[in-house]
Amino acid sequence: MTTAIILIGLAVLIGLAAAIYIKLSKESSQPDEAFMQQKEEIARLRTEKDELAGKGKQLYADNIQLKEELKSIAKERDQSQKRLAEFEAQEMQRKKEHEYALESAKNMKQAWEDERIRIRREDEERQAREIAERDRMWNEHEQNVIALIGELCKLPEYAFSFFENTSLPEKFDGSLKPDAMIDFLGQYLIFDAKVSRSDNLQSYLQNQVKTTVNKVKKNPQIYRTIYFVVPTEALATLKKTYFFEGGYAFFVISPDAIPPILGALKKITAYELAQEMDPQERENIVTMIAEFDFHIHFRNAADLILAQSGVGILDKMKQLNPQLQDDVALKKSKMRQPNLQNNDVKHLMLDTKHQQETIDSLVSPQVPVPEKHLGAAARMLSKKAQ
Repeated sequence: MTTAIILIGLAVLIGLAAAIYIKLSKESSQPDEAFMQQKEEIARLRTEKDELAGKGKQLYADNIQLKEELKSIAKERDQSQKRLAEFEAQEMQRKKEHEYALESAKNMKQAWEDERIRIRREDEERQAREIAERDRMWNEHEQNVIALIGELCKLPEYAFSFFENTSLPEKFDGSLKPDAMIDFLGQYLIFDAKVSRSDNLQSYLQNQVKTTVNKVKKNPQIYRTIYFVVPTEALATLKKTYFFEGGYAFFVISPDAIPPILGALKKITAYELAQEMDPQERENIVTMIAEFDFHIHFRNAADLILAQSGVGILDKMKQLNPQLQDDVALKKSKMRQPNLQNNDVKHLMLDTKHQQETIDSLVSPQVPVPEKHLGAAARMLSKKAQ
């Protein structure tokens, strides 16, 4: 049994060995074909490997380039962001400056408006003060003229009978009430202090001439020469200071002219009472009256010329910078007009010696104005008077 089994095993082994041999014999008959296929496969794989290696190198190079481009783009992005931040900062700064400028302009406009209102208010207050001062001056002017004539008539050098509007002669009714009159050669010579709140004094006086003629022509006791007395400052603004209406002569004078006029009238009165007049004395009186007349007209002309010159200077000031004009107006609004003391004025008017002493004190010990300039001014005024 065991031998059989061994034999059977040997038989199987022999069969297997035979089968293997047969198989190996068959496979060895085609070794070249498989080898060639494997070689071709290896060549293909190598080609693919080379291609993949080339593509890898290209991809690597592309990757490097892309990284560089990415760095460049990132750099440009950072620069753009930086410029954007700077632009936004500048824009914010400009916006703040613009808002500040608008606010400043608004504040300046408000300040200018406030300043304009303040200046206008000060101008209105100044004008109100000037009007009040003018009214005060005109109101005091009437009383001062009456007081001046009254005081002069009491002096022995004049000694005229004096009448004011509250103590007129008996035959005068209420239709004619001049401010002051003197008894002159049996008639009454009128000195009427004119008070006007009108801006056009010239027109006012012309109307007063016609009104006065209608009143005085009914009274033959009125002397045919009538004097309108206005303040010295107002006299300089008049273009015409004499009028002839209805057989009456009207002369516009300042209070300064009253003493010499009364002096001349007193001389005439003295000669009329003497019944006779020496030709030389008469010539002296005529010469003196002519000198008074010339002096008054020359003074009026000089005041007009100086007033015109002053207006020209004021017109030139309008060509200055508006800011300077505002500063000048502001400075001028704070100034006050000089207040002339009545006692000082009367003292100078009544005392010619004191006038000369005052003039001497102004030109001594030295003249602040060169002599050639004084001479030129005198010649110019003389030509203008002619």
